Amino acid sequence: MAKIVNISEIHPTLGFTEFDILEKYRKSFNESELGKLHSVFPFECMAKAAGLSDRRLGRRNRFSP
Repeated sequence: MAKIVNISEIHPTLGFTEFDILEKYRKSFNESELGKLHSVFPFECMAKAAGLSDRRLGRRNRFSP
């Protein structure tokens, strides 16, 4: 039967961390076609101008004046 090992004991033997994976993902995204478009167009400003990025919580109030 295999012995259950605490993750802190095997952590030093792992060759990567979640930060390495995130960094590789961001790097590959920036090199992709979508990443290149994202860096060229100001999508965040366009969404705010169109009213698409409001930070309201809950549903819109439909019946009150």
